[in-house]
Amino acid sequence: MSKTVMGAFLASQVLLALILAGCGATFDYDALRRQESKGEHFTAALSREYKAFALYEADSMYDWPDAAHFGDKAMLSARGVVALPERIADWRLPGAEVVAIGAARARLIAVLDGGARHRSPAIAARAQARFDCWLEQQEENWQVEHIARCRDGLQADLARLEGAGLAAAYEGEAGKRPPAGQAFALFFGLDRFDLQGAELATVDAIAAVARRGGAARIVLGGHADRAGTQTYNRVLSMRRAKTVRDALVALGVSPARILSNAYGETRPRVETPDGMAEPRNRRVEVMIGPAPAL
Repeated sequence: MSKTVMGAFLASQVLLALILAGCGATFDYDALRRQESKGEHFTAALSREYKAFALYEADSMYDWPDAAHFGDKAMLSARGVVALPERIADWRLPGAEVVAIGAARARLIAVLDGGARHRSPAIAARAQARFDCWLEQQEENWQVEHIARCRDGLQADLARLEGAGLAAAYEGEAGKRPPAGQAFALFFGLDRFDLQGAELATVDAIAAVARRGGAARIVLGGHADRAGTQTYNRVLSMRRAKTVRDALVALGVSPARILSNAYGETRPRVETPDGMAEPRNRRVEVMIGPAPAL
């Protein structure tokens, strides 16, 4: 090895050592690897989720500061302490994502405080870890697939937890309806009207609530973004609403209880210029409430 190459190699190792010294290198990863959090309660499940996430960040991504941070949360949870989801203000997030992440955090806190930690501890722990994963990945903002995996997985877990919570609230009370205004949203790919991934779990949750809803009506509103013509988008939004309707009927919801509307691009969640694609506008909104109020 030449002196020049050797010098560059040694310099890189010194730099790496300095980086490690200030970026989580003092965290005891061996202790984290040895840690075994047994049991089905929430903190044990949360410890396992954070352990897996921390070791992935350390071993696969070489992101020692974040690995140490989530490793600390794993160790804390293993001692029975309820670690909370990350605060949005503590992360440098792209401005365009703050609203969606804030809404997801509000839903997560609501289901956790609403009994999900005790009712569905494994799913609740996974949802919290996925939310933290979403923030961590969104701050870095380059691993698009990983961001989507954490975000979409969280949405699926939230749908299951919300459905379980509503079902528990009406357990054993035949014919009792959910309160007016129980709302859900399902999102679609560009120029698509099929259900995929997290949206399938959301439909399951909606159907579970609807089946316990007595005479409650289910109102569907199909929507589109502004990437096509108004006429085309009206048809596309109708197809999206029909897809959700057919899925609910297949899951045992009476078609007589479902009312479908198609709004095309006229009621966007996010205002955009004409011709612009916007994922949050490609949706079907679902409202469940007591008939005949809707």
